[in-house]
Amino acid sequence: MFLEKAELKTVATDEIINKIINNDDSIVTDIILESIDLMSSYLYQYFDTEAIFNASGDDRNRTVLKHLKGIVIHEIYIRRTKVFNEVAKARYDEAMLWIEKVSEGKIKPPLPIRQNDTDGDGTPDTPATFMKLGSRKNYKNHF
Repeated sequence: MFLEKAELKTVATDEIINKIINNDDSIVTDIILESIDLMSSYLYQYFDTEAIFNASGDDRNRTVLKHLKGIVIHEIYIRRTKVFNEVAKARYDEAMLWIEKVSEGKIKPPLPIRQNDTDGDGTPDTPATFMKLGSRKNYKNHF
């Protein structure tokens, strides 16, 4: 798996996590998988999410790992109480802001680019492009 429970020690202590989840590691595993799915939905448009989240060890992107930990620890804390842990909330907000900027193409992290199958033969041919559509803002002239 991309992230293990033991790696959450950089964002919270094991004692706190175990107390919140009542020593049920399957809860953390489910939260990690849900959070990976959330991140994948944002990153899928431009990036190869399968390659990103199938990586292990030092092959993982540290920024993605950091923000995934922030989302996971926030989800763990809100599972137990309605009162937010301010540090976990700040990490979650930072992670979501980063993911949104990446999905909008404002930030281009060094992640594997998703390949598109343009000729329909079942083999990816060209990388997904960072295309931004829009137009100029119209201004009203009062002549």
